[in-house]
Amino acid sequence: MSKKPNDFQVDTGGVSAMLTGLSGRFGTEPSGQGSTDGMTASRHAVMPSVEPPLKPSKYTLLLDQDDALTLDQLALTLRRRTGRPVDKSEILRALIRLADTTSGVTDSLAQVLDRRRTEPS
Repeated sequence: MSKKPNDFQVDTGGVSAMLTGLSGRFGTEPSGQGSTDGMTASRHAVMPSVEPPLKPSKYTLLLDQDDALTLDQLALTLRRRTGRPVDKSEILRALIRLADTTSGVTDSLAQVLDRRRTEPS
């Protein structure tokens, strides 16, 4: 190499020492978890395959003022209880699943919706 005033050399000998010093800050790997065996991922539980969610269907829901206010209040109550915003459509989806899977909910729903019952006058 020519020795011009612009030439310079970089000493990289300290990099190896610096990296060796950093490795002492971290604990040793747990037994059976060697990083060089290539088997670490296979020792962990296999993640179940998750199918992508289906595209939701759109529905129009017509509510009177009292029912709309009740749904709004339910959303606020669930927000306080869960500590996160709860969308009204999420509430309705959960209620549909409950009615489909819980016989007590299905029975109560059938009782409320049974038009054969006569309303007290």
